[in-house]
Amino acid sequence: MATRTDLDFDVRWWPFQLNSQAPKESNKLQMYMKKFGMSKEQAMGKADWMRGNFERVGLPFRFTETDLTGNTWDAHRVLTEAYEKGGAAAQDKACESLFQSYFAEGKAPSDPAVLKAAADAAGLDGAVVSDKSVADSKTKEEMARGQRLGVSGVPHFVVYEENAPPRDHVQVGGAQPPQEFVNVFRKF
Repeated sequence: MATRTDLDFDVRWWPFQLNSQAPKESNKLQMYMKKFGMSKEQAMGKADWMRGNFERVGLPFRFTETDLTGNTWDAHRVLTEAYEKGGAAAQDKACESLFQSYFAEGKAPSDPAVLKAAADAAGLDGAVVSDKSVADSKTKEEMARGQRLGVSGVPHFVVYEENAPPRDHVQVGGAQPPQEFVNVFRKF
């Protein structure tokens, strides 16, 4: 396969909530069982499958009966503020911190300590966590963008050339093998 040296990427994490009505914090196993109509054994089996996927790419994964999930709004506020204050690199650091807490440590994305760690990773003032007005309107504006694009799940990728009109955006929903992205990149 030929290497493309003419492509340059900027990665941006846009907010999207799978369940905007989710409580601040809840049990992840119970939520999965209810959401997907699974038994405990089925949910734990799905978690084993996910663990295998994470391990294949060298990432940690934890799923126990006591792991937590919760509303992601405040996590999105932190990510929006990270991008506003420090660009893509700061946002990546905040996101990595949130993913580590959620996928490897079983912590809720709404946990104040998790949010503070993400803010710290991005080099933000910890006030972003407690000041609910920080990045609130910007996060709502960004959330509306995903709704206009018709996003209905995560992950969801939007690939486009800078300043391209929306009709020229290529969208890829769900986890995809690398070849799918190679095919998308060939369009540019």
